[in-house]
Formats: sequence, C-alpha cells, structure tokens
Amino acid sequence: MDNHLIWEVLLSNGTITHDQLSDALRWQRSHPDEDVGSILLARGIVTDGQLLAAYAQRLDIPFIEKDLVVKRPEVLKLVPETLARRYGIMPLDINNNKILVAISDPEDMSVIEDVKLSSRMDASIALASAENILSAIERYYRNAELFYREEQEEVQTVNFVSDDTAKKMDEIESSVNNTPVVKLVNNLVQQAYIRQASDIHIEPFENDVIVRMRIDGDLIEVMRLAPATLASVISRIKILSGMNIAEKRIPQDGRFNYTNDEFKVDLRVSTIPTMYGEKCVMRLLNTGGENLLSFEQLGMSRETIARFDHMLSAPNGIILVTGPTGSGKSTTLYAVLNKLRKPTINITTIEDPVEKQMFGINQVQVNTKAGMTFASGLRALLRQDPDVIMIGEIRDYETAEIAVRASITGHLVLSTLHTNDAPSSIVRLIDMGVPPYLVAASVNAIIAQRLVKRLCPYCKRKRVVSDAEKALLDDYGIKEAYEPVGCPECNHVGYSGRIAIYEIVEMDHRIRKLISAETPIDDIRKVAAENGAEFLADSLRELVRKGITSLDEFNRIIYTVG
Repeated sequence: MDNHLIWEVLLSNGTITHDQLSDALRWQRSHPDEDVGSILLARGIVTDGQLLAAYAQRLDIPFIEKDLVVKRPEVLKLVPETLARRYGIMPLDINNNKILVAISDPEDMSVIEDVKLSSRMDASIALASAENILSAIERYYRNAELFYREEQEEVQTVNFVSDDTAKKMDEIESSVNNTPVVKLVNNLVQQAYIRQASDIHIEPFENDVIVRMRIDGDLIEVMRLAPATLASVISRIKILSGMNIAEKRIPQDGRFNYTNDEFKVDLRVSTIPTMYGEKCVMRLLNTGGENLLSFEQLGMSRETIARFDHMLSAPNGIILVTGPTGSGKSTTLYAVLNKLRKPTINITTIEDPVEKQMFGINQVQVNTKAGMTFASGLRALLRQDPDVIMIGEIRDYETAEIAVRASITGHLVLSTLHTNDAPSSIVRLIDMGVPPYLVAASVNAIIAQRLVKRLCPYCKRKRVVSDAEKALLDDYGIKEAYEPVGCPECNHVGYSGRIAIYEIVEMDHRIRKLISAETPIDDIRKVAAENGAEFLADSLRELVRKGITSLDEFNRIIYTVG
C-alpha cells in the first residue's frame, strides 16, 4: 500500500499536523525499516484506533471499534482456532456466501487466501484492534462446542432416547460444574451489559435456539445455539435465579446478581414453556448508583430542566411520570430522586423491583406473596415520617387513594402511570375511582415521555423530504432530513442509543377548575398549550429538524402520542 495516502487521510481528518508528519518523515529517512504509521504510533501522536480508522477509510472497508460479535457461530467451524490465533484474525459472519473476517494488520492481505482455502468461500475483511480480536478469540472459541447447530442425525438420536435416560441427561447437563455452560451464560450477560441491552431472549425452535438482545428498543439476533444445549443453559439460569429446575411445565420467575471486576448487574428472569422447550427472558437492571443519570444526560433542554426544578421545589403534591412500558419512566424518576436527595430530608420508595440502589434513600421491595403490595407498603411508609415518597406504579384505586391523601397531608409523592400522554393521566385517575376534586387538589404536574432512537452519527445521510412528509411534520419549509444507513459502529442498524422526549403539563388554577368540573380532556389540553406546554409531537418534530432522529422513527412514534 502507498503509505503517503494514509498520511493524507490522517492530515485531512485533522488527526496529525504537517509539522508532526514532517518530523516523522525525517526520522524515517534515517530509519528506513520503520513506516510512518508506526513512528506516529510510537510517539503517541495517533492511537491504534485512529491509525486503523485511517487504513479503513483508505481501503474503503469497515472499521469495528467496539467489541467483536459473532453473528453466525457456524463461522467458527470454517476458520479453525489455530488459524485464527496464528494470524490474529476473527471470523464474524456469513453474508451472500462470503465470510466476513476481522483483521488487525491491513498490510498483510495474504491471510485472506488462507481463509478462503480453509472456509472454501470468498472472504471480505473488516479492521479491528489486535486486542479486540484476541478477546473475541478467547471468548468464542472456548465455548465453540455450544454454538454449533447439531447435525440432523444427532438431533434424531436425542429424540429416541428413553424418558429415564433423558431425565439423567438433563440432570447431568444442569450440573453447576458444567464449565462451558457456566462460561456461556456469563458471556451472554457480559455481552448484554457491554452492548447496553435491556433484555436477553433465549428462544427454542425446532432446529435452532436463537439468542436475541433488545438494544435501543429493537431485538437483535446475536447467536444461535445447538438445540441439545437448551436444557443445560436453562437449568444453569434457573439455579442462579433460585427456581425449580425440575419444573418445566409452568412459568417461573426469579432473579440473580452478576458481578465481575468491571461491573455489577441485577437480572430479573422469567421462563415459560413453549412447543420446543422453555423460553427464557432476562431483564438487566443496572442496580449500582454509579449508573444514575443527570437531567442533562437524559437529553433534557435547559427549559425542560428549569421546569423540572420548579416542580420539585413544591413541598407537597403528586408528580406523575407517564408512558408505555420501556419509555424510560423509572430512569427519569431515579434522576429526580438523585436531584432531591440530601441529608435534611427523608426519602422512601416502594418499588417492584428496586432497579437502582441509592445511598441515603430507603428503598422497599414489593413482595406480593408475603402480602407486601404497593397499597400496604404505602400505608406503612406514611408512619415512617417521610418527606418524599416514590411509588413505582399506581396500579389500582387503593394505591391511588392513599397517594392522593398523602400528597394532601404534606408529602411530595412521585409515581408512574401507563397512559399515552400527560392529559390522559387525569382521566385514568378518575377512572380508577379518585374523585375529580381530589385529582385537582393533589396533582402538581404530569410528565409524559418516550424514548426515540438516535441516528448513528457515523453513517446517517441526508435525503429530500416529500410533500406528504412535510405535511406530517407540519413544516413546509423543511427540505432535507437524515435517514439511517448502517455501519459497523451501529451494528448495521443505522441507530445508536436513544434520547427521551418530554411533555410537561403543570397544574394552574384554570386547569384545576376544569378537572373539578370534569371538562373534556381536549379542553384541558388546549389550556395547557396556552400555558406554554410543549407536547410530545412537538419535541419529536424538533429532533427530526435537528437531524437527531429520522422520519421513519417519527412515523413509528407519532401515532402513539396523539
């Protein structure tokens, strides 16, 4: 490769200066065995990642900066471990009868010929650091036998064994000392944490066990396991979660903590029997207080933060956060608690489950089997001299009635509801049986929210907006918007991370009168707009205009917010 083209890439990207390049070239003239890239790297002027990114740009191939993920574990058979370690390469996927391999040395293309010979397929390459490749080799090849799909003959053999033999096989597979299974489950949790997944799904089908992770709201397949390994994997998870490993006919729930040197995560586990075996879903709850976010990190604007601060200055009343499951309500409430906590006030919560442990706050876990419900726990909390009470969710009249009474008697109450927008929460409380005059007297503010997927900053591109889309955006002046493309940085989905949008309705005397008079919700919404409330649809349009999200994401969400 012509190295001076790499220098041009580094210069054009602003990674190096002309003076730094001149110094490196002078050194190379007296040390011809060293290339300029190595000189810049040794001097700390560029990092390994910056150098690889420049090579990737020059060669027009992907550069994977994050942890490597094997999309189709069958590739581990096509490239033996000995070959992977010898060349420092990692097979990742098969697409259009072509194997994708990650390499760290863009100067050595001879490795591709060996990959072609080994796999008997054409090959394409992506660049990754040597450290990431070695980590992937250790992670995947050690558990390789669990990833392969079984040959059909082996599956048939398992189907014809006697019940007694099958039972003994299950008992053997469920042994905690089954080291590959232990490593596999640990691996799944680690990958999910690193990729910021909210859930892990292990789903059995006739010929495959599919493992998917929910990342940024979407399920993404990460690997496939052999059907014969399902029993041992589920048994391992059940043992960790305190479930009955012998019971496979009914749903079960449990939880366990996973801790290593880098992080701690709490997992809530659910299993359910399906046609081909038990399906398992593990929800990741980052319980550590270090995971708490500030209002700024949630993506709130200065105006929204100012309104939050004003609401939280009230000594009593109810503040409700509303939205569907997975809209980030709990994260917002924890940010509020983090803002409120101080040595001079008593904050107590009742939650199901306790998702984040916070120092200085008394957190109570709901335990329905033991009789500890939201309502009974809330009654007990009121005898604990609280200043601020956080209720995980108002689900019934009993809980709503106690919360309202608590707010009227001098407590600040925080809670959540499942409604589409802020004004609809008023109707929901009244439908639960709370008299309108009590709703008007107790509720201070209602915040509705949604999570919107951010476009990947590395690959998003502009496109022309059609007239129909302009009408939907209610903005005929907009000409261009960004759309997702997909690249290695975003796992080829076009989006990376999510941002919250908010709708805040604060109660004033006019809105309280309308609620007491049981005025239609549309009239309340009009008055809220006159008071300066910004609705979810408005925030969503603004994200499209700024290029933070796409029109596809706008269309997906707009019909759920009204």
